[in-house]
Amino acid sequence: MILFSILALIIFFSAKRIEWVSNWYNKIISQPFNYRILLGLLVIGFLLKLDYTNRFGCLVGGESIFDTKNILFSTISVSLILSSYLLNNRFFKLSMVTVELLFWVFKLFYFKGGYVVSIGGIPDPAISFFDTLTLSLRLFIIIKLLQVDFKTIYLILITLIIMSIKIFAYPIPMIMIIEDQESLKRSEITIQKLQGNWTGIYEYDSISMNDPVHIIDTSTIIFKDNSINIFDFKGQDSIQLNYQFEYEFGGNLNSGKENDWDNYYDFSIPSITTDSLKIDLTQSLNYYRFKLKKSPQTDLKK
Repeated sequence: MILFSILALIIFFSAKRIEWVSNWYNKIISQPFNYRILLGLLVIGFLLKLDYTNRFGCLVGGESIFDTKNILFSTISVSLILSSYLLNNRFFKLSMVTVELLFWVFKLFYFKGGYVVSIGGIPDPAISFFDTLTLSLRLFIIIKLLQVDFKTIYLILITLIIMSIKIFAYPIPMIMIIEDQESLKRSEITIQKLQGNWTGIYEYDSISMNDPVHIIDTSTIIFKDNSINIFDFKGQDSIQLNYQFEYEFGGNLNSGKENDWDNYYDFSIPSITTDSLKIDLTQSLNYYRFKLKKSPQTDLKK
């Protein structure tokens, strides 16, 4: 968005002073060139996964170009813009591009990722620039169809306001927030299944450059309410921790003490049934994979 702002301001002020820039600018925002440029960008957005992506955090979006949502969203946008371009009736042209704009804004806030990426959790520059540019073109088309005298600087401001709301207020897709909330609700079922004694083995791997090791040992885990007791683990008779779910099959274990990183683990549950459990613990570069069976509760490990 910053790149777009700089570019827009350069073009805006240059168009007032340099004739060839003014002629080029007026040609781009006039019909049919504005339609053609937008359609070309939508095709590029489809091919480069700029129009839709599920990118979030440090994970690069793994969707293919031919992902169902990528195809569906691009098809809808291209079809509506192309229909508006081919129609002669100004009312129908305006209706098509307005519907597409509303659809695009809904997709931007509800489905589109790419605005919280990398370690810093910042917007992907290519994605934010693409969205800002195509949004401004949509607004240019609508203004031209309305045949109203609307200053370019106001249109740019509207574009930047919409994109600022996305970037600063709602960078995470709404569908992801809803799915996380539903997943957290479903974790209550997982918690119920976990209650009781589990006995089996765990594999320990460390990928530390100085001391790579692989160990297999036996252990017992007892889940009771929101606490977990791990017996015969890391050379200790027992460790008692609290567990907190962050989604349906994972969360963290902690001692309840602030900055007690020695007793902090991330956990995930690849598999759980009424009588078997696979649970993985991660602590820095150390990985513990438990394979356990449900066992009757005993007085010794309550």
